[in-house]
Amino acid sequence: MQFTKAAAGSALAAAALVGSATTAVAAPAELYHVTAWHDVNIRSCEARSCPVVGHIEAGERHIAYCWTDGETISDFGITNNIWLMVSRQDGGRWLASAVYFQGDRYANLPADAHCDY
Repeated sequence: MQFTKAAAGSALAAAALVGSATTAVAAPAELYHVTAWHDVNIRSCEARSCPVVGHIEAGERHIAYCWTDGETISDFGITNNIWLMVSRQDGGRWLASAVYFQGDRYANLPADAHCDY
């Protein structure tokens, strides 16, 4: 399942419309682009036990909103507990382990781009 910039924009617009609703996720200040170096599952929370809701293929460039701490993942000799919020479909948070993205432990997102919720 691929997500488009239009879908991301729609999610941001929807979040802005609900504004002060307690279930809305605040719109991020910036969007970042990340590239998967290996196929990666998108999950409904930051752990392997969470349902898979999508997939990003190796080489695919994708939008990331922020990063958060989650389950520690070890794969291909890399160990990391950082998860990227890669979609906000239906007001939810969809995440992928940063292990599978190019760059540093935050997939080159700034250290201060921590998800604030």
